[in-house]
Amino acid sequence: MDDEVGGRLRRLRAERGLTQRELAEPHYTAAYVSSVETGARTPSGDALRHFAARLGVDTGELLGVTSPRDDVRLDLDIASAASDFLAGKGSAPKMRRLARRAEKIGRARQAGLAWLWLARFTEGDTRPRLVAAAEAALGDDIPPYRELAAALRANVLIGRGEPHHAMHLLRTALDASLAGYPHPLLLLTLRAYLAEGHLRLGETAQAAQHASEALRLARGGEEILAELTDHQRRLTEAYLDEGRVADAVAAVSVLHDLLHERALRPVLARCLFARALVRRADDLEGALADLRASRAAAPDHAVTLELADVCRELGRLDDAAALLSEATEAIPADSPLSASLTFQQGSLALARGDLEAAEAGFAHAIDVAAVRDARGVLAASIDKAGELLLDQGRTEEAADLLRRGLLLLGAEEDIAK
Repeated sequence: MDDEVGGRLRRLRAERGLTQRELAEPHYTAAYVSSVETGARTPSGDALRHFAARLGVDTGELLGVTSPRDDVRLDLDIASAASDFLAGKGSAPKMRRLARRAEKIGRARQAGLAWLWLARFTEGDTRPRLVAAAEAALGDDIPPYRELAAALRANVLIGRGEPHHAMHLLRTALDASLAGYPHPLLLLTLRAYLAEGHLRLGETAQAAQHASEALRLARGGEEILAELTDHQRRLTEAYLDEGRVADAVAAVSVLHDLLHERALRPVLARCLFARALVRRADDLEGALADLRASRAAAPDHAVTLELADVCRELGRLDDAAALLSEATEAIPADSPLSASLTFQQGSLALARGDLEAAEAGFAHAIDVAAVRDARGVLAASIDKAGELLLDQGRTEEAADLLRRGLLLLGAEEDIAK
């Protein structure tokens, strides 16, 4: 034990560039420090406290028990592993080891955060189990940490097609947070997941409302967040090197907040999409900006199609054509989005004045929408095709199209001709 204490004392002294005399003064001698470092003498309690104060550490660190400094080092290790996940090179075994290490030394919060990172970047049946491990670890923690696990649980439920249950969890957590612990990261997380849930339920106005709140709380895009993360990590390490452990504890907490915000990037991209859907009504340029930012943050076929449609409305037909060409290559024929794609191809042809291509496009969109049960696209395609036929004086064909459309939409078969 004396050898271990001496070894730690020597390492910490060397890290700070102190001589044995500088560490000893004014109460002890260099010879005394030397004897402790070699294990020849056991330091007294007063000596341990003196050395710890001079080194800027907790006495527990000299004795080899867990100290605040050790907690910060563990937090930095978890942050490093999280950064690897965000960079696409994460190691699940490494993060799992960190979670187990935190559990072994009784650090439930760090264990819970490690399990959360694993859950975020794990797919399939394992993910709910990892969320449960995080919930168990953070169950007795303060709400800003406990509710982070609840938010991810809700995200899992949304992914499993249980948005109503998820929305209840999120609204309950949001109400509790606003009433007692309005932590910015937690509010951002809850608002973002609520926006995504409402979007999945087709509740665009509610989705846009939560999306706007989430985006207002966000600190920036991936580039600025990555820069802030790096600065915060270096700041934490600098505080540790200087022995300013309390400052390091505060700094590493901010570091983890930044990392968790970066992990929300795909959800915040959906928030931009939700806000754009509402902005289209009176701010096409604003919607265009949101859709471009959403697509840059997390490419999504639905966003690409919406962006193409806005470009068409703004008269940027070449941009719309390029986007639709890209979507044609990427969207499978059996995708629910294939109906929207064919409808937009018809709309673009109409905008260019190519009536023949527009008619063919809308006719194809009707067929695809009927097969995919895309009722919104089906109704819009029938409407546009009917208008096109009427504008050309083809009244009888327009009436036949309307009758067919009503049947496809579920009307009775004895519609009067």
